[in-house]
Amino acid sequence: MTVQRDRVETVLRAIVHELRVERVTFMAGSIAYNAFLSLLPLLLLLLAVIGSVGNQSLEDGLVSITRAALTPGAADVLVAELQTTPPAASTLGIVALVWGALRIFRSLDMAFSDIYESQARNTLLNQVHDAVVVLISVTAVVAAVVAIESVAPGGFGRSGGPVGWLGQRLFLVVAVGVALVPMYYLFPDEEDMALIEALPGVAITAVGLVAAESLFQLYVQYSSASAQNSLLAGIIVLMTWLYVSGLLILVGAAVNAVLSNRSEDVSIRPVLGGIPLEEDVAEPTTSGEPADPIRAIDDLRERLPTATDVEVVVDGESVRISPPDRIDTDRRKTVIPFVDDTVSIGLHWNVRDSESDPEAADRRK
Repeated sequence: MTVQRDRVETVLRAIVHELRVERVTFMAGSIAYNAFLSLLPLLLLLLAVIGSVGNQSLEDGLVSITRAALTPGAADVLVAELQTTPPAASTLGIVALVWGALRIFRSLDMAFSDIYESQARNTLLNQVHDAVVVLISVTAVVAAVVAIESVAPGGFGRSGGPVGWLGQRLFLVVAVGVALVPMYYLFPDEEDMALIEALPGVAITAVGLVAAESLFQLYVQYSSASAQNSLLAGIIVLMTWLYVSGLLILVGAAVNAVLSNRSEDVSIRPVLGGIPLEEDVAEPTTSGEPADPIRAIDDLRERLPTATDVEVVVDGESVRISPPDRIDTDRRKTVIPFVDDTVSIGLHWNVRDSESDPEAADRRK
């Protein structure tokens, strides 16, 4: 349907406009830098939390996940730091570790506030509160993944061929999605935000992160041994991975802001919850000067697809009719002097034979 295609194009243009205005690619670079600085404190904090359980298999699972997520050169450095850090030092420095780990989440919180234009509500106390909640949720999900990895025979998805690999990917999508829900719900700092408004960005980011991680693993598998063991190459690949991850997270936030019409940079009819357009909440008027034809047709094109009742008023007399099945609009500009441009709208209904030919319907009875 033409109207549905126009609606999709409008939403996609709004998303692209939002990404450009908010300079998401630039913000993703800042996120990657802060993530790089927070990576070791975050891993140390996870190791301290898992180590407090006293289960060596869980600690080994975290180390194995760290090795799997990084190139061998970079993984060896981080794993060496994790294994040589005394548990007592991790316990005594828990405050410093938490603050270092919160750096990345506070940066994401500020980026979300820029996208949603909610900087006034994003105070330092609010940032710390939201970051702590998200940190706890991410830690819990990572601990759950590590626990499943430690109890699964041979590691989850490591055996079973393509079916096992696909099962592992789906499991990771669900796990990443669960970890991201608090982030996409809290970081926008929108008091009246519904949980469903966070789900599109969560789905996009979860699938994107798992797909990017799969490509990253292909690089590790097929790259040369010298490139894998190079610390410099490992750091470059790690920074690229962090940048792509930050970009995906911010793209998900921008998509949510546009779909709910919560960004001040765009104005569309919301797809999920959000803030309705001003014209949707305005009181209907039946008097006054006639509306501009172009604006009136644009309003009809937007309203008719979702209408449940249509009433046409001509000189005070009204005719009620069902909403049209298809809407076509056309605007033609002319270069001929003194000839006005034209704008038109076509409303189409699907009519059954019995409705268009009453005599044929009578013959069937």
